[in-house]
Amino acid sequence: MRDRSHRIVSSEVEVVEAEPELGERLDAAILARLQLGPRSKLLDLRAARLVKVALFERLASAWQAPRGTVARLGVLLDYERWIILRNVAARRLHPIVDRGVDVGIFYAQQADSLDGWFSRGEACRDRLRDVIHWLRTKWRSSAVWPSVLSRTASLVQESGETDAVPEMLLELAAIARSFPGSEGAEQAAKHAGAALAWIGDQPSRVRCRALRATATATLALGQTEAGVALLETAFNTATVLGDPIEQASALAEIGFHLLRRGYHARAETRLRVALALLSDDDPAYLRATLHHDLALALVEQGREPDEAELHVTAALNLRESPSSQLASEDIALIARIRAQRASPPSQPTPS
Repeated sequence: MRDRSHRIVSSEVEVVEAEPELGERLDAAILARLQLGPRSKLLDLRAARLVKVALFERLASAWQAPRGTVARLGVLLDYERWIILRNVAARRLHPIVDRGVDVGIFYAQQADSLDGWFSRGEACRDRLRDVIHWLRTKWRSSAVWPSVLSRTASLVQESGETDAVPEMLLELAAIARSFPGSEGAEQAAKHAGAALAWIGDQPSRVRCRALRATATATLALGQTEAGVALLETAFNTATVLGDPIEQASALAEIGFHLLRRGYHARAETRLRVALALLSDDDPAYLRATLHHDLALALVEQGREPDEAELHVTAALNLRESPSSQLASEDIALIARIRAQRASPPSQPTPS
């Protein structure tokens, strides 16, 4: 056991950190330490590889500390376990509450804001922005990932700051889209749709983004007509706003979808309009995407290899890293264009 109280809470609270191989049971040393007065206790289970309901049953059944010995007992879990276990853990620990101990179940992102609860019994605020950042950058998801995202979305809508709710729901939709298959698309559509409901019908940049996110998920579910209609609405909304970046973003996604469907000439038209909307000061990743996809549309039609190479070279020059996957795709497309230029002309692909 290692004491990390100086990193989490004040010296008035003793932190008892469980070892990784904790398993389903709390050993006698931890049980004894948790019940020693006079300080409140925080049981830190973040490092444990396995945490099951039986652990909380064991803690409750073994609790013999006289009333007033330990004023408060906090339990700290990593966020995914907190989502799955918090309610059942609270129920299993209720016998300790009956012995006069305040019990709280917290998640890792709340660790540095527990002093108010321990010292004054104040409710610990949700740290939803920190949670979403962790989900996006550090989360090693398990089979319960749909429940984690769905319950996080519920928390966002229940306790998030009103103005921030749509943005956080869109971040959850983007995380969901990183999961393959229909389940990821369904989750993304649900969270992006919830963002749309929060935003309402008033034109705004965030509404454009929500429309595009919903459209992307809808297209992934095979609902072509509905998905394209949402992208058209996003483009029209951006036009009302006079927002060229959102206009180009919507057209880029329409163009990409048309490319995938084999409508290369129609894709070319949309992509050219999108590029014309942007200046050199606009986001490099968006301009790179448009240049690459326009080059691909030309290649698929067997047209204008010189122009196609100019576009894909522009895309490559705009990439943040020359060793990225996207840069590799640019290089492969340049090789394809040069091979096409060296071969006899063929009939254009119908579009």
